[in-house]
Amino acid sequence: MVSKKVLQKKNEVANAWKEYFLSRYPIRPPKEIVEYIEECTSQIVESLFKDLKDVEKPLDDLMRYLATDTKLSAGGSIGTIFYLKKLFLDIAKLNMNEFLELNRRIDLLVCKAFDMYMNAREDVYRARFRQMEFELKAQMRAYEFCMKYCPYVKKAKEMGMDPWDLPKEELEKLEKGADEH
Repeated sequence: MVSKKVLQKKNEVANAWKEYFLSRYPIRPPKEIVEYIEECTSQIVESLFKDLKDVEKPLDDLMRYLATDTKLSAGGSIGTIFYLKKLFLDIAKLNMNEFLELNRRIDLLVCKAFDMYMNAREDVYRARFRQMEFELKAQMRAYEFCMKYCPYVKKAKEMGMDPWDLPKEELEKLEKGADEH
């Protein structure tokens, strides 16, 4: 059971946790990001005192946010959840029983956070893969177009050589012919 003293300090802990996230930025992020992080951290801290009920959405939101941060490793992202233990110890001055109970809850939170983080990371990699696949298809279409319509490629084929090996004189003739038209 958590004491009333600890419950009174939860908002202070949530605020300190939010500031911990924001301290990694060289300049203060836009208001929308600050509000987003504040909403996630305050709801997560609140859920610690409700046996982790209603923690799924804010924790998933926070893990998705952290999964997109290329400067933060998986361990660093999950470490931000463990940092709650230090904040509660420093701010709420927990006794041993309170710490053990909160420690148990935070450990459960970390396990959930890890699963959510990995799912979010997979989503990010799938999106990046789809983007790379799209770019490759676009490059292939450009290559096919060039192979079909490019005058340099046509001239090289007429001469029976690779387009990259086309002599400089032939390239200059083709360029002069294009300028005249």
